[in-house]
This record gives sequence, C-alpha cells and structure tokens, in this order.
Amino acid sequence: MAESFAQPILSNHQLTKLKEHKYASINNAFLDPYMNHFWLWLVQRVPAWIHPNTLTVGGLVVNALTTLILIYYSPDAKTPAPTWTYFLCGLGIFIYQTLDALDGKHARRTNTSSPLGELFDHGCDALSTMLVTVGVCVTVNLGTDIWWLCFYAFSAEAVFYLAHWQTYVTGTLQFGKFDVTELQFACIFCHLLSTVGGAEFWTAPLPVVNVMPQTFTIWFMVIGVLGSVFLKASIILKGGPGRNGSAVGNMSILSPLFPLAFVLYSAYYVFTRSPETVAEHPLLFVFAFGVVMSKITDRLVVRTLFLGLYYYAPSRYKSR
Repeated sequence: MAESFAQPILSNHQLTKLKEHKYASINNAFLDPYMNHFWLWLVQRVPAWIHPNTLTVGGLVVNALTTLILIYYSPDAKTPAPTWTYFLCGLGIFIYQTLDALDGKHARRTNTSSPLGELFDHGCDALSTMLVTVGVCVTVNLGTDIWWLCFYAFSAEAVFYLAHWQTYVTGTLQFGKFDVTELQFACIFCHLLSTVGGAEFWTAPLPVVNVMPQTFTIWFMVIGVLGSVFLKASIILKGGPGRNGSAVGNMSILSPLFPLAFVLYSAYYVFTRSPETVAEHPLLFVFAFGVVMSKITDRLVVRTLFLGLYYYAPSRYKSR
C-alpha cells in the first residue's frame, strides 16, 4: 500500500506532454466581442501580485455563496424565496462570469499561464455549472415538476462534459454563437424576472397566449440542449487529427462516452427506484450527481492535457 502511494501518479512521458500543452480555443460567441471591451479594461486594473487562480476560486466562492443563500430559502425549488435572494444570485453569476473571463487574461498578462491553471479553471467551471443550473431551477420554480428539474440539471452538466469531450478529440475548445456567455446572461435575466415578479411569476399564465413562463423556459431549455448536443456530437464524430480520424495523440474518440453513460444511468436508476426520496430532496439529488459529473469532467480535462488514453478510476491514473 505504501509503495503504491510512493509511485508517481503521472509517467515521465505524460509529464513531458503536460509541459508541452498549449491552450487553444475558437470563440464565435455573439456577446464575447462586446464584453471583451469591459473585460480588457477591467483586467488592467487587477494588481499584478494577485494570482490568476485567486480570481478563479473567487468567482466560484461568490457563485456558491449566492446560490446557497437562495437554496436556504427554497430547499425544494418551489417555496418562494425573498426577492432579494434572486437578485443576489443573478449578481453572483455576473461576478463569477467576470472573474472567469479575467483569470486567463490576467495569467497571460503576468506570464503565469500553465496547464495546472487551465485544469483549475475548468474544474471550478464544472462546479459553477452545477451551481448556476441549480440556482435557475430554484428561481424558475422547477421543483413543481421534478422530472424537468432533473432533465435541465443533468443536461447542463452533460453539455459541459461534451464541450470538453470535443476538446479531447480536436485539441481545441470551441464556442458557438450562443454559448456560455449568452447562457449566463439568460440565467441572470431569469433571476431578474423573479426579482421583479416574484416566484409566482413563473406559474402565472401569460395574457393572450395563456401559457406559463415556466413552460416557455422549459421548451427553451429543451431546444437549447438538443441543439448543443447535436452540434458537439457532430464535431466529435467527425474525428480528430490523429491516425484514422482518432483524437489528438491517437486516442479513441468514443472512450469518454462510458463514464458519462454510467453516471447518467446511475442517476436515472436512483430517480426511478426512489422517486419519493428524490421528490423530497431534489436539490440534494442534483448536487450529489453534479459533483460526480464535475469529477469525470475534470478527469477528461486531465487526460486531454497530457494526451493519455482516457481512463476512469477512483484512485489513480494509469500510465500508457
């Protein structure tokens, strides 16, 4: 047992690949060029002695605190919370978004960019995705329909995983026209609507159309999820730059499917076997599996960084 802990987690070959890793992205997002003016102006005012990872974890902490305050008042995602908690949660998303945009720019500005910083950033993003999702579930009163609450929560986590699966295959993180920044602003807008109209806004039929805003939101989520899955799956299935269309480093393009399918099936199994328990504690259920989804996403990012064959195990990584 002691000898196994003394052995290096990564091989020398993998450590060399880790040092050679360079972050690459293609950003076609609609709002990012406009927000970049604000972000570039703001990053110039960040003191050079502040480490980029401090900005990263600061955004996560703010997002977590504001979301947990909202959950405290509405633990079942259907009890009306004070309107100020919705505003605070929306503000928390904006602060998280801003700090998440600044950390990479600040790292390049201070020449402190590293693969470890990229892993840390994506790890915090995985957790924040879960927090933002749960916050929206509460503000839209999705606790009134547990099935849709779970669908939205797990879909958001799965789409985030697919984005890194796509990076694993192509070597480049790609953003579409309507992507992270746009979705974050949509979530902020939902919180602002609850701030103005209260929780009852989402379940009150709109005049003329006689449809609840909650229903519009659900269908918006369904269309968005299906579109994202189709787009990212099509890129993944086209293959990567490796031999015979394999992923970067000649890795299998389909190997990341297995941990994702296992976690989603496990969640489905618990949901169908213990529906009363899930209905009583829906956010606890989402948090439990959300943390697991974040874990497998982080492992996928690590494998992408050092170009190792994707492997999921609870204790250690295997060398090639």
